[in-house]
Amino acid sequence: RIYAADGNLFFARPGPALREGIAILARCAYDDEDVVREALDELSFLPKEGNGWAQVHFPAKAKKQSIPDVEDLVTGDTFFEFHQEACEANEDFYVDPTTGYNVFTEVAHKKRGKCCGSGCRHCPYNHVNLKDKTMIQQPAFLYEGTDNASGDAFISSLSSIPPNSHIKVLFFSGGKDSYLTIRKLVQQKLQSNGTDNFHLVLLTTYDFETKVIAHQDVNIDTVCRQARHLEIPLLGIPLHRSSGEEYLSRIEKGLDAVRSAIPDIKQLTLVFGDLHLEHIRQWREKELSKYSLEYPLWKVPYTELVDDLEASGVNIVVSASNQDGIGVGTTFSRTLWQDATKMGIDGFGEEGEFHSVAEVWTASKEQALGLKL
Repeated sequence: RIYAADGNLFFARPGPALREGIAILARCAYDDEDVVREALDELSFLPKEGNGWAQVHFPAKAKKQSIPDVEDLVTGDTFFEFHQEACEANEDFYVDPTTGYNVFTEVAHKKRGKCCGSGCRHCPYNHVNLKDKTMIQQPAFLYEGTDNASGDAFISSLSSIPPNSHIKVLFFSGGKDSYLTIRKLVQQKLQSNGTDNFHLVLLTTYDFETKVIAHQDVNIDTVCRQARHLEIPLLGIPLHRSSGEEYLSRIEKGLDAVRSAIPDIKQLTLVFGDLHLEHIRQWREKELSKYSLEYPLWKVPYTELVDDLEASGVNIVVSASNQDGIGVGTTFSRTLWQDATKMGIDGFGEEGEFHSVAEVWTASKEQALGLKL
């Protein structure tokens, strides 16, 4: 159960309302015990629910099993269903439930026959003519790679990837774990002696309004900078937090954008930088079961991961933290990993204790990728 209360009135400062605050805490704690709850409700100084405190109830759609780190929030009036209904009725626009404005549907855009370059909410053309790619509202490539790579290179521009290729799509947050996953894929490729032919694409989800990647507190511009330095194509998937569209639906649209950009994909593999959290892996394997999934870092000892970070020459910086001893801006190092372990938390922040950003531009592309031996 989740409750919201007026912290300034009942908890944040000393005063007469502290008594009421304690009563509210007790009322919330014993809400499922009828006898205690009824006795507390008889207290004359306990504010009635709705008067400064209340239980938070979520829409039915949010009650299904989900992974909070990756699921988009469903809040308020949602335009996704309005848009679906309008498209089913073959209508050119619908009224946004929040703003009251008319919004063109995908049906209307398809009648136009091309992307207008305005960053429309329901653009079906992957925003191909939008100059400022940070303004995309639908999944689209934020960086397509450079054309100097040959078509047989696993790090290639979109235009140089040949038909019937194996595409590995790495879910990339910009942090150390997903960066280390790139290096592990490079190692696997080099050790395969040409038997594991694939091309790599990065996929990043982020908040449309703030342009920030959830939990990482990293702006999408930083991830674009990473992709440009490494010369790896980057697909952006903006999440509209009041759309009502579910996370998996957005991911599928993103993968459709990959299919549109690369002709006749032979195999599509989804790659994740998960280290050891079983419940997240189980969720992925249940919800994304129609795809081939890979976890290159799964249960790799932390000592090996730290060794590889040091070998990369890339500076890793803490971008978000809920630990007093680990400040934002601190360099992640062997010492920090050891100190975090001594603090009794996961040394890599796998439980959400802290997050990081890999400043890949602090090393050459070759060294950052592990191509320079």
